[in-house]
Amino acid sequence: MPIRNFTWSKITNTIFLLLIIVIYQSLFSNLLTIQQIKLDLPLLILVYVGLIYGPSSGAIFGFIEGLLLDLPTPFFLGAGALVKTAIGYLSGSVKDNLFLENILSKGGIIFLCVCLNDFWYYILTSGFDINYTFFVFFNYTILSALYTALAGLAIMWYKQIKRDKKITENFTRVYDR
Repeated sequence: MPIRNFTWSKITNTIFLLLIIVIYQSLFSNLLTIQQIKLDLPLLILVYVGLIYGPSSGAIFGFIEGLLLDLPTPFFLGAGALVKTAIGYLSGSVKDNLFLENILSKGGIIFLCVCLNDFWYYILTSGFDINYTFFVFFNYTILSALYTALAGLAIMWYKQIKRDKKITENFTRVYDR
């Protein structure tokens, strides 16, 4: 019985995260843009899923997310799914190979994943035009990756403060008896 509940919980969480991505992309992505430098919240969520659940879950989530994000541009349908599948798998496989308790290492992973995602996506969608890809990469991707990594660091810092506060409350509750 607990395994079945865990599976439904994981499916529910996945659907909830995908719903957040769709709502963000359709309503709020332009609000969080600073002079054409966008917060890549879908990729931030993808890296989070990869780091928490591992490479296979990251790859599956990346495929579904990439397919959803490719729907508005059917000419490039599949390019985002391919790239996001690889990024999900990569971020999940890093989970076991790096010391990820440090928040800065997670921020570095987010930065690297945004850079790799944009580089490979623009390579695929530009018809392997290296000049265009490097133009976009150096003018927009690096700043977008920095923006996304800083947002991810802020979220992780907030979560760590909440977790530390909860641990402190539990610790004081046990010793106050």
